[in-house]
Amino acid sequence: MSKHTFTFDPRGKGLRKVLGDLESDIMEVVWEYKSVTVRDVCTHLNKKRPLAYTTVMTVMTRLAEKGVLRKIKSGAAFVYQPARSRESFTLSASVQIFKSLFDDFSKPVMSELIDTIHRENPERLDELAALIEKKKKKK
Repeated sequence: MSKHTFTFDPRGKGLRKVLGDLESDIMEVVWEYKSVTVRDVCTHLNKKRPLAYTTVMTVMTRLAEKGVLRKIKSGAAFVYQPARSRESFTLSASVQIFKSLFDDFSKPVMSELIDTIHRENPERLDELAALIEKKKKKK
């Protein structure tokens, strides 16, 4: 996924924070079925809303160009597979977003991280402190 730079939208839900609506819907289908054609995805998505085959094909081709999907020639058609698992994709996107924020706003990001942990789950502050100590000892 090193080819893909994410555009982060904090208003989005789930994958929609880093992928567009149709990209997210397509990826959900691909992760569910593991190996699909454009027709497979189009058939599945058309149960919810009408989409042109060419629209789905264009988005899947772009996802392959970004390194999110693998595009494999299979006879006259192409089969698409996820380039990585949903978990791996989510982790990679999270790391990229966090690094970008941290590079530009390190002090406010650290402060907000600690404030959020304290507000949402204060017990996790001890876990964070333990992780910090562990990292300090590894120096």
